[in-house]
Amino acid sequence: MSRIFFVFSIAALLFSCAPADNSQVASDQFYYPETAKIDHTDTYHGVEVADPYRWLENDTTVETSAWVDAQNEVSYGYLNSIPSRQKIRDRY
Repeated sequence: MSRIFFVFSIAALLFSCAPADNSQVASDQFYYPETAKIDHTDTYHGVEVADPYRWLENDTTVETSAWVDAQNEVSYGYLNSIPSRQKIRDRY
């Protein structure tokens, strides 16, 4: 329950902190890192379902850790550019 509350709290914070126009953000263009796809399928009740991101389910690999770090770099790059972020952080 607390994990769900945390996720919704972060989402609410992001939406409330978003500037009205993109001129206040350092860059309105995001360059997300490439996410590798693998050729993997599972069969459920006779139906084949592609799962190209199965490799991300193993969170202890070097590849997954590097992918998460690259995603965080993009996310925090944006979050740190929000002008009112520190004010909200201080309030909490």
